[in-house]
Amino acid sequence: MEFEITAVQERKSLVLMGENWAERLSALGPRRVLVADRSVVQWAEEVQERVPVDDVLTLDISEAAKTLETLQTVYQWLGEHNVTRDVVVLALGGGVLTDLVGFAAATYLRGLRWVAVPTTLLAQVDAAIGGKVAVNTAFGKNFLGAFHLPELVVVDIRFLRSLPAREWRAGLGEVIKSALIRGGWLYETLGRLTFPTESDLSSWESVIAETARVKIDIVNQDLYETGPRMFLNFGHTVAHALENYLGYGAMTHGEAVGLGTLAALRLSERVLGLSPDVRDTVRGWLEAWQLPTRMPPLDFGAFWTTLHRDKKARAEGLTWVLLQAVGQPVLKKNLSQDIVRETLEFLTS
Repeated sequence: MEFEITAVQERKSLVLMGENWAERLSALGPRRVLVADRSVVQWAEEVQERVPVDDVLTLDISEAAKTLETLQTVYQWLGEHNVTRDVVVLALGGGVLTDLVGFAAATYLRGLRWVAVPTTLLAQVDAAIGGKVAVNTAFGKNFLGAFHLPELVVVDIRFLRSLPAREWRAGLGEVIKSALIRGGWLYETLGRLTFPTESDLSSWESVIAETARVKIDIVNQDLYETGPRMFLNFGHTVAHALENYLGYGAMTHGEAVGLGTLAALRLSERVLGLSPDVRDTVRGWLEAWQLPTRMPPLDFGAFWTTLHRDKKARAEGLTWVLLQAVGQPVLKKNLSQDIVRETLEFLTS
C-alpha cells in the first residue's frame, strides 16, 4: 500500500506501508547512512542486513534530549563521515528521533535527502509523516524546525511488536485525535478495538493505515500549515503547553494529547455546543487504554503564559482547533482566559 505527498516544485514524499521496503531503500542514492535510536537496535540490525548502509550512528534519545546539543552530535558525525549532498540519511526510531534527524537533514549542507523509518505507533501514524522536523528549546516544543519532506516513509507494523505498553498508549492519543477530526469509519471502529498485544497486531493494521491517511490527505492540501493542516493540532495547544510546563519527559506526548483532547472537547461544548457525549466516549477510550483523564495541578497564571508560547501563536493571540461535531473541526481565535481556566479546572476536579 502506498500514499504520496506532493509539495511545491514537484518534491514528493512516498509513504510505503508493509514489509517490502528493502529494494526501495537500496535504490536510493550512491550512499546511505543510518541514524538509529539505541533502544531499537534489533530493527537497526535488520535494516543493515537488508539494505547496504555505509555508516551507523546510534543515539540515546528522548523528548528531553531533542535539543540543539544532540543535534550538534549528529552534525559532528555527518561531518566526520564525509556525508555529501548525494548521501541519503535513514532515520530509524520514534517520532523524537525522526524529528531530530529530519531537522539535521534539512539544515546540513542546506538540505540532505532522508528517509523516515518509524518504529513507534506515534511516529507511524503522525510524527514521521508530513515533513515537519524540529528540536525543542527552553521556550517551547519544536520551536526550532523546518518543513523538509522525507523522500520515503516506511511504515512496517512489525516494528511495533516490541513496543512497550506506554509507547503504545503514547500513539493512541494521536489516533484518537485523527478519529475525531475525520469521523466516519475510523471513529466508529476505534471504540471496538482492544488494547494491542505483541501477538495480535493485525486488528490494528487497518486503523494505523487509515490514521496515516488522515494526515496524508490533510498535508497534501496544506504542506506549510497555513490552513487545513492546523486541524491536525486538535488537542495539541494544551498538550504542548503541558509538556513544556511539566518538563519534557514527565508525560509522554500521547498522554498530553489525550488530556489536550479532553480540554478541546470541553471547550467545544462551551463555545460550539458540541454534545458532551463525544467527550464521554473519548474519556472511556482513554480509561480503557490506561491513559490519564485528569489534569495535573496547575498554576493557571504560569500555564496561561506557557500556552501563549505555543509556536502556532500569532500577534493577535492563539488559534484553537475545536469540534463542531465529530468529523467537523473548526478554528477559533482568542478564547477568553476565563473559559480556558474553567475548562482546566473542570478537568482537574
